[in-house]
Amino acid sequence: MPLPTVPVGHPRPTRNRTEALAAFDALSALDATIPEATRSRLFEPDGAAVATIVIWHGFTNAPSQFRAVAEQLRSVGYRVLVPRMPFHGEEDVLNRDLLKLTPAQLVDHLDAVIDIAAGFGSRVWVVGLSAGATIAGWAAATRHEVSRLVLAAPLVAPVGFPLPLVRLFVKFPRIVPRIYWWWDPRVKARIVGSPHAYPGFPLPGIMSFLHLSEWLYDGSVQEGHDLERVVLVTNPGDFAIRKDAAQAFASAVFAPRAAYSGEALIDAGLKWMHDFVDPLSSDTGSTEQVAAILLASLGPGEPTAGGVLVPPLVTEQP
Repeated sequence: MPLPTVPVGHPRPTRNRTEALAAFDALSALDATIPEATRSRLFEPDGAAVATIVIWHGFTNAPSQFRAVAEQLRSVGYRVLVPRMPFHGEEDVLNRDLLKLTPAQLVDHLDAVIDIAAGFGSRVWVVGLSAGATIAGWAAATRHEVSRLVLAAPLVAPVGFPLPLVRLFVKFPRIVPRIYWWWDPRVKARIVGSPHAYPGFPLPGIMSFLHLSEWLYDGSVQEGHDLERVVLVTNPGDFAIRKDAAQAFASAVFAPRAAYSGEALIDAGLKWMHDFVDPLSSDTGSTEQVAAILLASLGPGEPTAGGVLVPPLVTEQP
């Protein structure tokens, strides 16, 4: 397999609400064979939206992960778009389709999503968890429509993977072992958690996300505009990603181009796991707590997110 080249985006922003809804219908058409619970979702407030928030779910999970939070944000005046990432949310959770994923497909996907968000006429803010944070970061770096970014546990390096090894795998993808990686090798497919999340993945399937984070990190892709706000959400109970790599990534890539840059540190005493946003998994926050974290990180929310964040974030009114 040749080394992938940096994908070139092809933005086609919609110009108004009618075009945006038509583009969302086109995105939804990709979910024809996908279970109802894991399809891309658009949540609209009753009145004018404060902003359009795009939220990308985590690796091997699905939009169902953020459905309750999106409903909560919709109820307080935000439009929320939760897209399904390519080859995620499939009915057969033991599928190997992530082997087909390429960096170019991810860039095409995120461009299509931001194209939709652009047409609604309100500010566009992006949020992502894990691999979804990698996509959100690329969107914030390459799409001028995006003004605020929340990186929740961004996938820069999995726990146990030294950065030189990640970079070696990115540079020479043919050496990546073609093994199936169980999230919990003790129980394998019997893992307890969301029924919509895959219990494992073919190891090469994670590489497209790591290509994106590495290209951002090494300057192959640079931010084309300044951002109003960038916040990294750090969860001390997260043992899936390297938190030091995530902090270095946020500081090096985004902080220099943001009017405000901060870190939302979740209280370690809560003992939440990596998928702390997912109500169908164990050791997670409540819907209200997760929504409060996102609003504090985006700016308009209460600085401690109801006592969840220590110390408080600097916030501002929308």
